[in-house]
Parts: sequence; structure tokens; C-alpha cells
Amino acid sequence: MGSTLEAVRKQRQFAPPNNTQRWAVGSIVAVFLAAFAAIGLQSLPRTAHILAGTKSELALIVAVAAFACGAVGTATNPATGMAVNAASGVSFGNLYYSTWATFACAAGLLLSFLRTERGLDVSSQLKSRGRRFRLWAILIIANLIVMGSSASAYDAKCGDDEEMVPIKYCRRAAFGVSAGCIGCVGSLACVAMRVSCTRIESGEARPNKLVFGVECIAGLMLLCFYCFAVAYLTSEEGPGAPLGNLFYSTWVSFGLICFVGTSLLEEYQAAKSIYKQENRPRSIAASAGDVSSLQTQGADWTDNEHSASIDHHRPILHGVQQASMPVAQRTGSVGEVSIQD
Repeated sequence: MGSTLEAVRKQRQFAPPNNTQRWAVGSIVAVFLAAFAAIGLQSLPRTAHILAGTKSELALIVAVAAFACGAVGTATNPATGMAVNAASGVSFGNLYYSTWATFACAAGLLLSFLRTERGLDVSSQLKSRGRRFRLWAILIIANLIVMGSSASAYDAKCGDDEEMVPIKYCRRAAFGVSAGCIGCVGSLACVAMRVSCTRIESGEARPNKLVFGVECIAGLMLLCFYCFAVAYLTSEEGPGAPLGNLFYSTWVSFGLICFVGTSLLEEYQAAKSIYKQENRPRSIAASAGDVSSLQTQGADWTDNEHSASIDHHRPILHGVQQASMPVAQRTGSVGEVSIQD
């Protein structure tokens, strides 16, 4: 709150106050008062039951989260010139980092309340949808920040005065808007596919070839886009060169995409190794069957050759046997009288 008042006082030296500055001051003051009131009520034993674990606490947390979002949007917008100047660089570090810390605390409070009081563990639900579901969900937020920051940078410097417009800067800011929009759509498509097409059995997501194919296509497309985005947006003449929302969100998006690509490659290699292990016994059995069939054919061929040789030599053997047998006397009979020669 003190950093906000200091930034507003500094800005009034160059321009009159506007509605955006008033909204930023009001949001941060509201967050401070709500947090102070909640701590005071829960510190006293007589009033702790009024707020702890009730719908009033949930409503207060939601209100704090909404005001924190408003404070981040107004204080870190280059057009307002409070925590970030017109070049998208951080001009008031305390205000910039404290507003983002306030937003993170509000999100943590909401997740903690849902887990402890309503039994909804968002982290476990995200984990049950697959290894990369959380990465895609975070990537949606990062791409939204890239798109919004690039649009703010474009509005701040690329106005109607065509003579003073830096053409390269404006083109790169427009590219940042396109990259953020495409990344947000691709990440949202992967999240939707994970939610609608993935079956959960025993608390784990079953593999799905269609979802894996969509993730591979989206991951490869986003990797190509953000390789150029990091080079163009965070270079010396780009809108993300100073430390600010665009700089951090671009690098965070690029890192998340690299993690997604690594996970996809590891899963492909694991599936490939499992497929080889499953097919190895079949190939061994098939080769053993081929060897046994060859042995059987060889045995049959030997038997056939042996029988053929026997058939070939059978007349000779028969002649030999007839020659070696003694010549029997010829006999004849007519009735019961035997005649011998």
C-alpha cells in the first residue's frame, strides 16, 4: 500500500490523476483492510468462530482475490505508468513484486480453503488428469499474460502518430499478441481434451492415443512459436527487453513448453520400450517355431530319402533273398496222393 501511494504521488508530478490510478489505490487498500480484519477476527477467541470455515470467509477470500487481480492489472500496465513504465520495464520494484505476491497469496488462500473446508483438493485433481495437465493449465495463464502485456506495450508506444512509431517495436509487439493468443488456444485445447477424453481408473489417467497426438502437435507448434518469441520479444529492440510482465511471462512460457516437450518425449520412449518388451517373447517363440518346423521338415526329408532308397533297392534285395533261399522241391497233389520229383 505504501508503494502504491508513493507511485501515485510520483506520477502526479507529471500528469493529473486518472481513474486507473484511483482503481489501483482502492484495490490495494481494500485488500489490506480485508486481510487486517480477517486476522483480527481470527485472533480473538470470541470472534474466531464467526469467520473461520464459514461462507463469510469464502466470500472474503473471493473478494480479496478479485481486488488482487485488479491491483495487478492496473499497477503493472505500461499504459498507466505506475509500477511499469511506458517501455514495459519495472520502475517501482516494491509495487510490482508486492502486487504479484498479493495475487499469489490470494490464490493460495482460495485453494487452501477449498481443500480444508470443502474437501476439494485442486492439486490432486489436476494431478489425476495426467502428468502434463498442470503444465498446460499454467501455460494458459502464462500465455494470457504474454498476450495482455504485448497488447499493452503496443497501445503504449504504437499510437496514431505514424512518424514517431517504432516500426520494429510495434511489429514485435503484434507478434507477441499473436503468439500469446495461439499459445492460449493450443493450451486450452489440450486441457479440454484431457478433461473430456481421458478416463480415470484407480485415481490415475488412462493413456489415450488421440490426446497424446494432440499434445504432440500443440507442443511442437508452441515450441516453434516461442523460439521466435523469446528471440524477438526479449531482444534489445523488443517490447520485452526490460524486466517486466512480458519478459518473465515469455521465458516462463518457453520453459513450460520445454517441460511439456520433455514429458512427451519420455512418454514416447517408455511406450516404445514397453512395446519392444511385449513383442520380444513373440519373436522368440516365432523363431523357435521356425527352427522346429525346419527340423521337422529335415526329418521328413531324411525319412523320405531313406524310404526312397529302400524302395529303389527293394528289387535287388528281393533278388538276393531269392538267390540265397534253397530251392524247394516241386510238389503236386491230386486228391490225397502226393507226387514228388
